[in-house]
Amino acid sequence: MRILYYESNSYEPWWNLAVEQFLSEQIRKGDVLLYLWQNDRTVVIGRNQNALRECRADLLEAEGGYLARRSTGGGAVYHDLGNLCFTFAADPACYDLTRQMKVIQAACAKLGIATQLSGRNDIITEDGRKFSGNAFSKTGACQLQHGTVMVDVDREMLSRYLTPSPLKLQAKGITSVRSRVCNLKEICPDVTISSLKEALRTAFREEYGPYQETGITQDDIGKIRGIYDDKYASWEWRYGKTPKFRLSKERLFSWGEVQLLLEVQNMCIRECEVYSDCLDTELPAWIRKTLTGLIYEKKHLKEACAAFSEKKDSMKQLTPDQAARICEVLWWLEESYL
Repeated sequence: MRILYYESNSYEPWWNLAVEQFLSEQIRKGDVLLYLWQNDRTVVIGRNQNALRECRADLLEAEGGYLARRSTGGGAVYHDLGNLCFTFAADPACYDLTRQMKVIQAACAKLGIATQLSGRNDIITEDGRKFSGNAFSKTGACQLQHGTVMVDVDREMLSRYLTPSPLKLQAKGITSVRSRVCNLKEICPDVTISSLKEALRTAFREEYGPYQETGITQDDIGKIRGIYDDKYASWEWRYGKTPKFRLSKERLFSWGEVQLLLEVQNMCIRECEVYSDCLDTELPAWIRKTLTGLIYEKKHLKEACAAFSEKKDSMKQLTPDQAARICEVLWWLEESYL
């Protein structure tokens, strides 16, 4: 039996999630691990969520932030350096949610903050405000709980990025439920990330006994990098896992009104219906043909527009007006992206 502790010195979510997966894969019979980590300016969505529905992903990334998708379920959350993430990974025979939650609550109590549990997922203050949410996963060899503790999160940024698009989006998948949240600093002005980490280490030791700090070797770093590249940092995982959704967009151009009904699966436009009152009766079919199969993501739409403009051979069957109008539609999709 091993009682293990590891603390990340990275603030990048894709790396921290890759480390979490690696550590969970090293769990042996009788092991319990506490892992502490922080992400800077990050929205983390659940395994089955639609990023476009949950947050302003394009704005987030344009401003230097990260969109990450975790392997567990649940809703979207915002992380910055005022937030502390924790993970309990354990042999399923040793996994005990009551004891694990007790560690978090005991650490808060050491800082003078009284808490209570709310349902299975949340820890709240005495007056009912949420500061910690949790998510869970299980494999044959490891059971995992991870969550957040809001210490001094920038709530303006939370509201800025966790606001979904106003577009007419019909989407399947898990939708986040917004709760009344608070920072622990609002209750205890002296609390810091460092003091919370120390309180968690102490509470963990008191609950489980002395722990050993586990290390990561150069060989381990190579394995973590593989998980990072193949999964958490990849576009396919962060966006390509987006559940199927339908999107409606309308615009009035100088040559007529256009309504698009797009069915998007894994961020690829699988079906496209085009309605228009333009005088050119062939144009809607050409728009449909051009859009079907495109990746619905700002960067890809921009590249598609540039490629369409440059491929003169592909326009031989189009009139100059038709080619120009299709380019207008592509630019519109890119410019009006979430």
